[in-house]
Amino acid sequence: MFDATDGLYEITKAIMTTISGWIVTLKARGRMKKSLGRKASDLELASLKTWMRVDETEQKNKQSQPIHPG
Repeated sequence: MFDATDGLYEITKAIMTTISGWIVTLKARGRMKKSLGRKASDLELASLKTWMRVDETEQKNKQSQPIHPG
C-alpha cells in the first residue's frame, strides 16, 4: 500500500515546491526593488496596490525607451 518510493516522491515534490516558491519570491522582491527604488516588505509583496504601482513604473520605463534600441 505505502512503500519507500511513494515517501521519497512526496518528499522530493515538497522540496521542489519549496525551492520554486523561494525562487519566485526572490524574483518578485527584485522586481519590486527595481521599480520602487527600495526594498519591499512581505506585506508589500502581497499588496495589489503596490504591484499596480510596480506595473505603472515598468510601463513608463518601457515607453521611455527608444523604439529600435541598438
